[in-house]
Amino acid sequence: MAARPYRLAVEIHNGAYRELGLDYTFVYFGITDPAAGIEAIRTLGIRGMNVSMPFKSAVIPFLDHIDPAARTIGAVNTIDNRNGVLTGYNTDYIGALRALEEQTDLAGTRVALLGAGGAARAVGYGLADKRALVTVFNRSAESGRLLAQQLDLDCGGSLHRFPGCSEFDIVVNSTSVGFQEPDESPLAEHMFESTLSSNTIVMDVVFLPPRTRLLQLAQASGYRTVEGTRMLLHQACGQVELYTDCRAPIQAMEEVMQREISKMG
Repeated sequence: MAARPYRLAVEIHNGAYRELGLDYTFVYFGITDPAAGIEAIRTLGIRGMNVSMPFKSAVIPFLDHIDPAARTIGAVNTIDNRNGVLTGYNTDYIGALRALEEQTDLAGTRVALLGAGGAARAVGYGLADKRALVTVFNRSAESGRLLAQQLDLDCGGSLHRFPGCSEFDIVVNSTSVGFQEPDESPLAEHMFESTLSSNTIVMDVVFLPPRTRLLQLAQASGYRTVEGTRMLLHQACGQVELYTDCRAPIQAMEEVMQREISKMG
């Protein structure tokens, strides 16, 4: 089960490189020592490296440069190797923004951000940069307040104080609730006021299953929804563009992604 998300990333990337006609091969492997992992990039001349949890922050001290956005977020998910100089980037927030901007202009929108972990930090940073009005709700109100303070966002308190989806233009679940758990949702059904005319958008960063319980509840009540697979796809596009200096072939990447997800059942 643990390998499924990584296999998905492998297939999406390799699909992009085939479409671009590049002699690149993307593989995944596990490490226990981030310093040794970074040294391997230098020694082997690896063009680029994706970074997953729990190493997104741990790799930072061993890189030559950190993109300002990644430094503010405090996490790197992409390492670009340019002639032996390693620069850390974060494309998670780029993926979230591109996925939402397919639906609406973000400036001035009222956004409820659920969660205060690494994903919430990336999404919150991106939304604030787009001048959205973001309010953080988290199971631990104290952690939510800390994130809001660090990114200059509003804090709504604990998830128990969430007033309902219709109070916002956008609701983003940045928690892991629902990941490979199709019956779990961070919000209860009564949080979705049934209305077939609602313009509220509900996005879930969880991408397995693509149609999470949260999104099912939102859709049933007339809300527009954005699957986590859109964020996954766009953050991968950001990585491909860094590694290749080419425009990412998003259609080919999406076809690979959908095919691989269908195999997962």
